[in-house]
Amino acid sequence: MHYRVLGKTGISISELGLGCGRLGKSFFLDNRKASARILEEAFEKGINFFDTARNYGYGTSEEAIGRAFRHNRSKVIIASKGGYLPSTLGRYGRLLTPFIMPFRRLIQPLRKPLKGKTQKVGDYSPAYIKRALEESLKSLQTDYIDIYQLHSPPPSVIESGEIFETLEAFQKEGKIRFYGISVKNLEDAVSCIKIGRVATVQVPFNLLEREAAKEVFPLAKEKGVGVIVRVPFGRGLLTKDEKVKTGLKEGNKALRKEAEEEKQRLSSLLHLDQTNWSDVALQFILAHQEVSTVIAGTISPLHLKENIAAIKENKMSQRERDLIHSL
Repeated sequence: MHYRVLGKTGISISELGLGCGRLGKSFFLDNRKASARILEEAFEKGINFFDTARNYGYGTSEEAIGRAFRHNRSKVIIASKGGYLPSTLGRYGRLLTPFIMPFRRLIQPLRKPLKGKTQKVGDYSPAYIKRALEESLKSLQTDYIDIYQLHSPPPSVIESGEIFETLEAFQKEGKIRFYGISVKNLEDAVSCIKIGRVATVQVPFNLLEREAAKEVFPLAKEKGVGVIVRVPFGRGLLTKDEKVKTGLKEGNKALRKEAEEEKQRLSSLLHLDQTNWSDVALQFILAHQEVSTVIAGTISPLHLKENIAAIKENKMSQRERDLIHSL
């Protein structure tokens, strides 16, 4: 495993991080055994960066990380997020989950209809962020979080700057080492970097969504802001396994068609083997030195092994990277 410096934090983190959104358990899934296994496997393979959030698995994602690393806390870099309130489903999910689990296979058909009706609502007030942070610290079984991120705050929160004072107070108390923002869009990333107070930004970037390289990366480098990349596989469009496709509505045929056409252009340009898109996707992202780490979420040891092999054995040249950007 290779490591890079996370911007001005000076922290050395693995090029490949583990996205922990599927760890723990939820209303429909119980991944607790798989979570323990994948965290142990990732750590043994040299991954030291683990990205989670207070609302992942109703808090059970953080709990899984806390159990896994309570005896190795100084050897891992934990990033968590706060700002999202529990969704309408999540407000009752954690309470009902113990009773629902024995019947989860029977209620699977209800998963998409229920998720379609639930909404994520944010609260970025100092009072709520403080409460969310304290809950995260307890779940993670730690007295500090390395990187604490606001979870997709609206532009008004970023521009007012009030919340940054709260986060800086947490730093002084030793509850967080550094803070950043996981942004909804690139415009928000540019805005918070220009303000000059965040240490990190988390942005979407992949073979199909390449705008961050032009709009965000140069500015982040200039300001010493660490870049964390998410959705490396284009929300499932750059994978060969249907089971890992997430975040893309099946009915969006136009988006799928556009993605397939772009993949055809990329394939012709670079003479790519279309069976290994996920490998190329990771190599493309890490060909940008401005990127500190790319987080790939999985609970599969096989997928983890494949991701590590993809960045260990092959490197994308600058020429190939530039050809992709020329499309």
